[in-house]
Amino acid sequence: MADIGADCPCWVDVNLDAVGNNTSEIKKCLENDVRLMAVVKSDAYGHGMLSAARTVLARGADTLGVTHPDEGVALREGGIDVPILIFRPLLPGEEDDMVRYGLTSSISSLDQAERLSAAAQRYEQKAVAHIKVETGMGRTGFISETLMDVADSLFSLPGLEWEGIYTHFASAASDPSFTRHQFHIFNDVVQGLAEVGVEFPLRHVCNSAAALLYPEMHLEMVRVGTLLYGQFPAGVRDERFDLQDTWSFWTRIIHLQEVRQGKTIGYGRTQRLRRDTVVAVLPVGYSDGFGVDVQPRPSGLLDLGKVIVKTILGYLGYPVGWFYVTVNGTSVPVIGRVGMELTCIDVGKIPDIKVGDPVLLNARRTVLRESIPYAYKLSDKRHLHDMS
Repeated sequence: MADIGADCPCWVDVNLDAVGNNTSEIKKCLENDVRLMAVVKSDAYGHGMLSAARTVLARGADTLGVTHPDEGVALREGGIDVPILIFRPLLPGEEDDMVRYGLTSSISSLDQAERLSAAAQRYEQKAVAHIKVETGMGRTGFISETLMDVADSLFSLPGLEWEGIYTHFASAASDPSFTRHQFHIFNDVVQGLAEVGVEFPLRHVCNSAAALLYPEMHLEMVRVGTLLYGQFPAGVRDERFDLQDTWSFWTRIIHLQEVRQGKTIGYGRTQRLRRDTVVAVLPVGYSDGFGVDVQPRPSGLLDLGKVIVKTILGYLGYPVGWFYVTVNGTSVPVIGRVGMELTCIDVGKIPDIKVGDPVLLNARRTVLRESIPYAYKLSDKRHLHDMS
């Protein structure tokens, strides 16, 4: 844990040494001729995009991937000069930055390609692009029939360098049959284009889960995000890899108070204490991203049952899910509702508790308030990084 000063009510610890270790671990599963694209979208999954990018590149990543053009621009302005693929389709007007900053575009329609071609000609530069193929994700990319219909027009546009072609798997960790179906569609598209004289130096289909589960699908490049940051994809575990934790969210106790059995805690009086205890107050709340969770639609009866059970337990006052924090190595429950900037926890069973003790929090990495300071660890040296 970083010592960043008592004036920080909460902060994020990022272990860049661990990010580097995880990058090296991923490289072990790749053949020497397979490139590694490190995905640093969404501020590198909450790790700090520029610091994470420098780390993964130093440990063997070949290229970077982000979602939005402004992320690519920020990387370029931060001194990153490797290829950077922008995943999403371009809005009208974004093509200029793609060319000016040497970013690689994902093309999902003829219109996008025409706009990029026009920008390339305006700047008298080549614009690098990858074709995105829709094989089952249902979001972006050419449908195979549409791509073949426009192939002549698309690949004759001036100013474009067609470096790659790719698709994105919808359920690589949980549905092998559908993943292989998507891969089959993708290969058919690549073969169809080859038959009309269009070939690509780079083909890539694997995300983190697929990179572990389907080595035969590595092709020329894999795109890895989750694994870099110390997490296996849901439902996937591979003991060959020594992934290290990279991220932790911390705060400190600012107040302690003895509270009697039967008293209620917080807004709405949603939780009544079942025993005498000590309540600690934390200077963190939902405005910081703590207690904010995205609840996806249940994918089946089992998922639905879990949601119902958690809801009932929460209604009855039992802490569930992220409602636990760690104090002095002991897991303790959040009690009452999480406030905008204050949260209460039950520390009655922890001896020698005191104001100022650090508390390890659970939170989604990508939803924290942007102004929360980050403390980076790199070869046992730390520096404070203000995200605002």
